Amino acid sequence: MKLKSIETFSSRDICFVRVTDSDGAQGWGMTAPFEADITAQILHRIAAGIALEPFGDYTTVADEIIRRQYKYLGSFLARAAAGIDTALWDLTAKKKGVSVAEMAGKKRDYIDLYASSMKRDLPVQEEADRLRAIQDKFGYRAIKLHPGIPVGRDKDFWENRTEDMVVAMVKTAKPDTHIIVDVNGNYSVERAVEMAKFLHSHGIKLFEEPCPYWEIEKTKAVRDACVEIGIPVAGGEQDYIDTMWERMLDRRVMDVCQPDLLYIGGFSRALRIARHAAGKGLQVTPHTSNRSPILVMGLHFMACIDTPYPFLECGIEDDLWAVSCYEPQVEIKDGRAAVPTAPGWGFEPAKEFLAKSRYNISK
Repeated sequence: MKLKSIETFSSRDICFVRVTDSDGAQGWGMTAPFEADITAQILHRIAAGIALEPFGDYTTVADEIIRRQYKYLGSFLARAAAGIDTALWDLTAKKKGVSVAEMAGKKRDYIDLYASSMKRDLPVQEEADRLRAIQDKFGYRAIKLHPGIPVGRDKDFWENRTEDMVVAMVKTAKPDTHIIVDVNGNYSVERAVEMAKFLHSHGIKLFEEPCPYWEIEKTKAVRDACVEIGIPVAGGEQDYIDTMWERMLDRRVMDVCQPDLLYIGGFSRALRIARHAAGKGLQVTPHTSNRSPILVMGLHFMACIDTPYPFLECGIEDDLWAVSCYEPQVEIKDGRAAVPTAPGWGFEPAKEFLAKSRYNISK
């Protein structure tokens, strides 16, 4: 395949990528949200030239970008590679007349979702009531709480807020709700093990990212302790370096793997992680914490992997930047969503967003 051009349409939060091949066929992808205008600059400066070279296998382009820019490794480079990779998946699937999920080996038509709250400092009962109302409206059978201060060195927004939040949510949620607690790397090993015992005693189903993600030995120590306690540990959303993932999976640093499809460098690279995880008997569910098109991509991903966690993350906040930039929106009913069946990803950027975005092209 030979690309004729790579275009970006960016704001600070969103960057859509459009690739056009030598036949004139086009595909849409996106880089990771947030500081996306910076990612667009990096895409054109140090990633696009590699992707514009002829290639035989579109799933290797992101790897080639990252390998050949070894002096500039970092999250922004992986985010830029993801924009190109996801656009290539869309282009290829559209040329074949199938959805991305079908092209990747679709196994499921519907995906169960968990309602993911991004509020960390609301009064506990107010937050619990808010989440129960969302459960009642959309039928969610699973919820994720984000209590505590991200990478907060064992600190909470106020004393015992996390414990009080868990107790309030357990009492307020529908019976048998599957509750996940994500502390965004807040804890030391000692505090994490203490909290794991508390969470398990209150029926919490999953303990996510207990320690800072780069301290994998500490996460490993927590996970080993949690085996005895009886609560599984999740992690991996921030990681994008292959050898780090291999090390985490081979050493079983977590029980549930959570690659972010766009932080990691794209759909191709995330699928490789899912295959490796399945070989180790680990479950997988991607990090999809907002309702931008990453949620659509997450549905395709969960439809085709071998060892999915029972639920996919779905952000519940009213973030207009995430939902106004594309169409059609994901419809949630009875706590689940259908995997798109249209050719490609099954979404298109909103014309209003494109008209207001910052435009650039490499060719």
